[in-house]
Amino acid sequence: MKRTEQMTPLRMTVPSLAAVLIVLDAPAPIVVLCLVAAGLLFMRAQNNERVQMACICLLMTVTTSIHASTHHSAFQGTEAEWVISFTDDIRLGGDRLQAGVVETSTGEPFQLRYRMQTEKEKHALEKELAVGMTCRIKAEASPPAPSRNPGEFNYRQYLATSGTFFVLTADQLKLSQCVHSTSIHHLPGKWRMAAIDQIEAVFPEPLSSTAAALLFGDRTGGSEEVNEDYERLGIVHILSISGLHVTLLTGLLFFVMIRLGVTRERSRVVLLAALPLYCLLAGASPPVIRACLMTGAILFAASHHQQLKASSALSIAFIAMILYNPFSLFQAGFQLSFIVTFALVLSSGIILKRAQSAFELSWFVSILSQIAALPVLLYHFSELSLISPLANLLFVPFYSILMLPLLLILFLFSFVMPVSLPAALANALLIKMNQLAAFLSDLPVAVLVTGQPGMAVLAVVAFIAAGCFVLWENTGRLKYSLAVCGFLLIGLVFLNKYTPYGEVTFLDVGQGDSIFIKLPFNQGTYLIDTGGQVPFEKEAWMARDHSFSVGKDTIVPFLKRKGVTEIDKLILTHADFDHAGAAAEVLESIPAKEIIISPGSGSVEVMAGILETGLPVREGIGGEQWAAGDAFFQFLLPKDRTYEGNNDSLVLYAEIGGQSWLFTGDLEEAGEMELIRTYRLQADWLKVGHHGSKTSSSKAFIDGVSPEFGVISAGVKNRYGHPHKEVVETLEEAGVFIYRTDEHGAVTYTFKGKEGRISTVIPEK
Repeated sequence: MKRTEQMTPLRMTVPSLAAVLIVLDAPAPIVVLCLVAAGLLFMRAQNNERVQMACICLLMTVTTSIHASTHHSAFQGTEAEWVISFTDDIRLGGDRLQAGVVETSTGEPFQLRYRMQTEKEKHALEKELAVGMTCRIKAEASPPAPSRNPGEFNYRQYLATSGTFFVLTADQLKLSQCVHSTSIHHLPGKWRMAAIDQIEAVFPEPLSSTAAALLFGDRTGGSEEVNEDYERLGIVHILSISGLHVTLLTGLLFFVMIRLGVTRERSRVVLLAALPLYCLLAGASPPVIRACLMTGAILFAASHHQQLKASSALSIAFIAMILYNPFSLFQAGFQLSFIVTFALVLSSGIILKRAQSAFELSWFVSILSQIAALPVLLYHFSELSLISPLANLLFVPFYSILMLPLLLILFLFSFVMPVSLPAALANALLIKMNQLAAFLSDLPVAVLVTGQPGMAVLAVVAFIAAGCFVLWENTGRLKYSLAVCGFLLIGLVFLNKYTPYGEVTFLDVGQGDSIFIKLPFNQGTYLIDTGGQVPFEKEAWMARDHSFSVGKDTIVPFLKRKGVTEIDKLILTHADFDHAGAAAEVLESIPAKEIIISPGSGSVEVMAGILETGLPVREGIGGEQWAAGDAFFQFLLPKDRTYEGNNDSLVLYAEIGGQSWLFTGDLEEAGEMELIRTYRLQADWLKVGHHGSKTSSSKAFIDGVSPEFGVISAGVKNRYGHPHKEVVETLEEAGVFIYRTDEHGAVTYTFKGKEGRISTVIPEK
């Protein structure tokens, strides 16, 4: 590193980051890493630089403390009536209205949810409801949903980073109770929605979704499959507005103004005025704000006949954003934007010096971006795209150099002339690129699932990633840095697979069952049931494009966070949707060596998708047993081959981690009586049958099994009233300690040898 080029931005940012993390009580390993980096910079600094660092630390400590002290809602959440203003995108998907942000009269942001009752009401809202409209509504305020499974995306914390603490669920949304606002404050939001509507009107799909994403930062449209392909390739960032997009658009506008005879000074003034507006039009996400602040800082310096380096502009943007909202540090988009940009800016001199061609330049940028993003990608997504550098070489030029200018030109011309023919040609080309993305994403080597590292390991990963840049700088050989990263990733996968710790986790899948068992040293990975939702027929207007899926949105991400790429046994206790409905979705991403189902249940409708996977499926039967390491498993029921429902659930007894376990599926009282008549049975842990329904868990059964712990898997405020009051009383009278997924989230027993500990995602009250 050249000290004259890099000392200034590092001196500004690293101490700032350390101060903010300390005040916000960030994880200790990350704080220590930042403090060590700040200490090294302080030792290398001159006296005047040390004074600057101390002043920055003091400023950040004070401002962050002020933010932290006021980081709560001004409302109690008990209010019944609200006056809200629509300030952000308004989307109607199926029968649901979802506004990204609405504001109260105090300016506090809220999320709004509303379920439309009729198709006529939907059409009326689509036509009349607009950004800037102020409405009086009756709504229930509730905190956003927290994470309910280990390592899961925490929606509550995410909204809190932007100062949103409540979700409003409206009972009614009457247009007669709404008025249009003439405030200039809402003009950017109105223009943004009008622009997106224009794109949807004149461009075909998927071009319209791509144009909305590239020009105005709206990624709510588009195919879910295409988005998944781009995520697997590690190139989903090119569908978001980034620094490259802002630079290209700014450069294009500057060039046009110069060609029209506008002076450079006046052009810079126009751009400085336009950048804040474009930032709002583009959705004001952290990458957009960062890019606009950097560009604005460089233009402002140039207008005063000063040359501001990109590294200094980036530091200014970082400090400005942290001063405004220090909690944005915890957003993945913020982290990726700054980490990757800092790495590339600080390495730009070496990259330009060593790149002998445009291809080499693109290759260096792609590889170094991946190395810099490594800690963030592993923590938030638990996987890494191995062909991301190659995919970037193919797709970044296509989107940035070809599609972005073309879409901008077509969009502007669409207001004065038809653009259907060139739009159709561009759409055909885009479809071909999406097909290429689908092909590449399906390659076996496309993605490496690493598992989610703990904070201490993450700090080590960040340190090694930084060391890779130093290694490349000093040796000039990128292959050495790649080798280090390769050994690091292999080590992470190995440690995750062959950990001496095992676990049994009762996942929170709402009203359903799913239990994950992982034995130490990769001796066995089992999944008992997958949860799932009962499909209800809806009218066409009520169907949503992107609806929640237990398999894709809960089970698969959890398994990836555990580093699981293949399940040894998927055990489906019986053919109910709330136990097997998500199995086909899970198997699309995480295959199983074998799938074991209840005898005779293969002909039931819910099993059709499972049989179509082509994976080995067989029936389990009472008496079958197997051992793995120190663990023992045995199916106890059913004994016959005729499937009749809940009482033909596969009942599994296991000895794991020094504890005995009884997993009962939806076994009801008749099946329970058969079980205790057939076996002299006791278990430390009981998966309470049928979600705590009163048709299960009879007193005789509980007394016979005599469990110490009982786990009830039930959905929050489920329609069935599970668990039933009588069942809870029966368990309590027997001295059973009860865990409930509706109250505790996922329940995990982690063990080493015969010793273990119990943890819940939602702390016990």
